[in-house]
Amino acid sequence: MDLKAILKKQGYTDEQIKAVMDELATNKLYVSSVENPEEAIRKLQEEKTKLQEDAKKKPADLPDASAAEEIKKLQETVRQGRINTQLIVALTKAHAADVDYLMYQAEKTGEIKKVKVDDDGKVTGVDELVANLKKSHAGQFAEPQSNADPLVRTGIKKLETGDADDVTPQTLEEAIAQKYAGDEE
Repeated sequence: MDLKAILKKQGYTDEQIKAVMDELATNKLYVSSVENPEEAIRKLQEEKTKLQEDAKKKPADLPDASAAEEIKKLQETVRQGRINTQLIVALTKAHAADVDYLMYQAEKTGEIKKVKVDDDGKVTGVDELVANLKKSHAGQFAEPQSNADPLVRTGIKKLETGDADDVTPQTLEEAIAQKYAGDEE
């Protein structure tokens, strides 16, 4: 219920209500539904001041900023991990004798900073870095040896050599099979 309705209920005429409302406006007196408007205004001003102070704080002081900073650190760790992994693989393929030493040298000279990771996660510049390391640390790279002997695959059984009389078991399975075959006879 507003002031006009209260005055009407008290028996004032419309002209009297208009005169009262005009007099209130002329004297800058306003009617509010808030019980204690001065207290409400004071609380709102305190909240406004607090919000302004929070807005002035450095981003690092706010919890969201620390989370963003932590995310940035983790992204840098992932980026560096990709670079290191690609460099280790490239050095291994280049037959490096001491990969750790060459990684150390790449970091020490700052050449590793030339290696970049694009937005898709592709690492570029590793081949150039390995080529530079080959030039500056030639003694750390061995020439690949060509083996005339093919790789021998070892399996459970050896290939038979044609000696049918040789009954010596070649594997544990054969020994167990011979033992149990001998017990059945």
